[in-house]
Amino acid sequence: MRLWGYLSRQSGLFLIVLCLLVILFLGCLDYATGPELASSLFYLVPIAVGAWLVGKWAGAGLSFAAAATWFAADLLTTPGYSSPVTPYWNSAVRLSFFLAFSFVLAALHDLQRRRDELGNFLVHDLRGPLTNVMAALQTLQLPAARDDASMAQELLDLSMVSCRRMVTLTDSILDLGRLEAGKMPLQLESLDMRQVVAASLEQVAAWANQSHIHLVLEVDPEGGTAYADAEMTTRVLVNLLSNAIKVSKAQYQVMVNVAPHGPDRTAVRIADEGPGIPEEWAEKIFEKYGQVEARRGGAAVGSGLGLTFCRLAVEAQGGRIWLERGPHRGTAIVFTLPTRSS
Repeated sequence: MRLWGYLSRQSGLFLIVLCLLVILFLGCLDYATGPELASSLFYLVPIAVGAWLVGKWAGAGLSFAAAATWFAADLLTTPGYSSPVTPYWNSAVRLSFFLAFSFVLAALHDLQRRRDELGNFLVHDLRGPLTNVMAALQTLQLPAARDDASMAQELLDLSMVSCRRMVTLTDSILDLGRLEAGKMPLQLESLDMRQVVAASLEQVAAWANQSHIHLVLEVDPEGGTAYADAEMTTRVLVNLLSNAIKVSKAQYQVMVNVAPHGPDRTAVRIADEGPGIPEEWAEKIFEKYGQVEARRGGAAVGSGLGLTFCRLAVEAQGGRIWLERGPHRGTAIVFTLPTRSS
């Protein structure tokens, strides 16, 4: 374990050079011992170190180096084959095995890294509202807060909003698997989108007021209905509104617009005036680990699974979701829902 910890702290160039030296040593060992002593499995050690600690392309390069070294030792030590094609075939098989091994190992390491980062982001996102709840409860313990009815109500409202944020996040995580498998039960019905959006705005209103952010709703008279699941649509809206509020500064606006989108679609647009999302992340943030990568790259996005849940929930209802970048600042998330049963 100490050796592995030491290697993990070294630079990629150092590790690649070290692995190449190990491969060269194994090739010399192969040449010295000939075919009598099998050493093929030992080549996997430097390949594993390169693939896990440096990356898949380092693992691929080391795989080629190991296969070439083994091939050279094989030609120099084996008296002869019944067919001249045999050593080349053996070398191709070894290379294929090495490459598959290195790519699988690198993919597992990348998955573990993303999972760890996602866990850190989720804990960070839960810590914020939990801290708000604790602070509100501690303030309510003070005699001055208990005697001031308006202050007590404001603190209770803040606690409720923070609890809803935590519930929304945990529900999104729990339902993600069912949405991915297409097994999420939906109660599709004709909805008045003005009421659905208003109910969603109400859930985040206290948070917006505390942050001095203005929530604005605009509903086109001809685009106010959708055929969708009320609870699922509300959760999508609360997720998107929470992200918009999180990246907005005091006195900024979060605009919600509901309007027709084609002959049988209703579009909901949530626009903020935050720092915006770089163009290179515009498509990736809806992927399962896209927000993790975007946040690591400095983009202003929410938790690692919020937008993934929104995409899957909208698509499960027959809609589509995408991102629009503002001309100067801010980001708009737009999703559409059908207006009638298909």
